[in-house]
Amino acid sequence: MIKVDCSELSGETKLAIAEAISNGLDGKGVALLDGNYVAIDTLSGPDVGADRVQFILKTYISGRKDASTYWVEGDSKHIVVHCSMVVPSKEKRVEERLPPGLFQCPVCGFVTTSEDSYHDHLRLRDMIRGVS
Repeated sequence: MIKVDCSELSGETKLAIAEAISNGLDGKGVALLDGNYVAIDTLSGPDVGADRVQFILKTYISGRKDASTYWVEGDSKHIVVHCSMVVPSKEKRVEERLPPGLFQCPVCGFVTTSEDSYHDHLRLRDMIRGVS
């Protein structure tokens, strides 16, 4: 499983990166938010390569108005997206405001105590949107 470290990014940017990766994988995999990381889960076929994920990230970032503030680096299992802009404290992760052991969907506010239910919920949201 490939993980993309997005700890320097805002919540909205993390969601946008997860969506861009999922769309770029053309149904072969899905990108899910996992705290400060975007985890890529392969759905069909061989595992998705880090080089393909890096290409998708670089393509997505190059299309942004603020592309010059982002850069990507990584190896075969771990990729980091850096940002030179400081994320304001009000945009910190939703999970940081919740008590330990609770998981909340960053899009609709669904809350659960089960990490498996949380990931299932995110996958269903992607399926409904037609991402996977």
